[in-house]
Amino acid sequence: MSYKLPYFKNRRRGNTFLRFFIVICLFGSFLLIAHKFNLFKKKYPPVQNASLVLSIDYEWEKRVEELLFSKPLSYYIERDIVGTVVKAGDSFLSLLLNMNISGKRSDEIYRIINSVGLKTIYPGDSVEIKKGVAGNLERFSILSKSFWYTIHWKDSVVRVEKKPQDITTYTCVINGTIMSSLSEQMYECGVSDIITGKFADIFAWDINFFTDPRKGDIFQIVFEQNYADGKKAGYGDILAARYTNEKKTFYAFGFRDSSDSIMRYYDENGKAVQKEFLKAPLRFSRISSGFTHKRRHPVLGIVRPHLGIDYAAPTGTPVAAAADGKVIYAGWKGGYGNYIELSHGGAYTTTYGHLHKIMVRSGSRVTQGQTIGLVGSTGLSTGPHLDYRMKRGSAFVNPNAVTLPSRDSIGIDRKADYERVKVAGLIAMNTRFADKSGLQILHISKPESTGVVVKEIALNQGVAK
Repeated sequence: MSYKLPYFKNRRRGNTFLRFFIVICLFGSFLLIAHKFNLFKKKYPPVQNASLVLSIDYEWEKRVEELLFSKPLSYYIERDIVGTVVKAGDSFLSLLLNMNISGKRSDEIYRIINSVGLKTIYPGDSVEIKKGVAGNLERFSILSKSFWYTIHWKDSVVRVEKKPQDITTYTCVINGTIMSSLSEQMYECGVSDIITGKFADIFAWDINFFTDPRKGDIFQIVFEQNYADGKKAGYGDILAARYTNEKKTFYAFGFRDSSDSIMRYYDENGKAVQKEFLKAPLRFSRISSGFTHKRRHPVLGIVRPHLGIDYAAPTGTPVAAAADGKVIYAGWKGGYGNYIELSHGGAYTTTYGHLHKIMVRSGSRVTQGQTIGLVGSTGLSTGPHLDYRMKRGSAFVNPNAVTLPSRDSIGIDRKADYERVKVAGLIAMNTRFADKSGLQILHISKPESTGVVVKEIALNQGVAK
């Protein structure tokens, strides 16, 4: 006679929480036993070379000191050096204040550095400072262009030197396609926002990089990258550039003026890419309201024309003059809040509303690109933005639709020189690595260096007070 065990369809499997609690207790007991018998005690390998000093394990670092050096590592490694890189918008004072150097000492440093020829700083410049044990400043260094400028303080004498670096210039070309944004594509290729900003500035009169770029747009840039002692030493000029937006291609070729050697940019026909007006008077924004004859006002709730462009941007964003001109009005103007109106000589006038701060006075002259105010939300406004408007004669026009003339063209006497520069740029973009995306090197050059300049200045003689 056989028996079958009964089948329990809903048989209990036990208490899950209880089993989990038991496992945790067992694991904790194991850790206590391991700690007691030093099962996890660190066993140091034999020292073979000094590369081990790179370890961040300070107990191991002390052992390296004992075996390899007669002095502590702090003697060999300058841990008290602080460095930074100059960014767009930095001033000499703001840069040093961010490095915890007082305004008085910053002024001293500037006057000393100025005495050996450094008049201004540029984005990409490298700055280092070294402080002593007591926190006193012992050394200040800046790599600007192709020179190291260094100040040493000792007792009552300061020593300043200007030393040329062996700068190697790489002429590079970058080929890219917009997938998200220009800045994002450049970053993926390992190129700084410095070049992105320069590129955007070159085409600022034709392309509004807040609204115009589309996925699939193609860009090419030929530019200079400098290296000193194997380290990046900033960027040089953009030599040539091309941007294709919705089947329309824009060119820019760098050509130095014969009188002042400033790099200026011209299109494929020799016309200046710089126009009378910027496409947009600020960076880092989005259009929150366009030019229209019918818009419901966000505050008043009524439908009326909006004969300008609203650029949404954070409070404090710099606002630039769209063109050279004269300030007709700068002050409060009803619903526009803090308001600026500029006259541009001919038939054009531009206005800037809802500013947080006005930085010009009525009657003063301004130049294209000059900061005239800061974005705000004054007057009838629901958030920080710039209300930008343009008039031609007495009628408002859409700043994004109006066709603006170029400033000038290549003179006949320099036409042949420009053609050679243009052809070189086209060859670089069309034949060298034309089918390869990303960053490529076209040429490497190493200019001859000049002599070292050294000065010693007594601190009580005025220049370094």
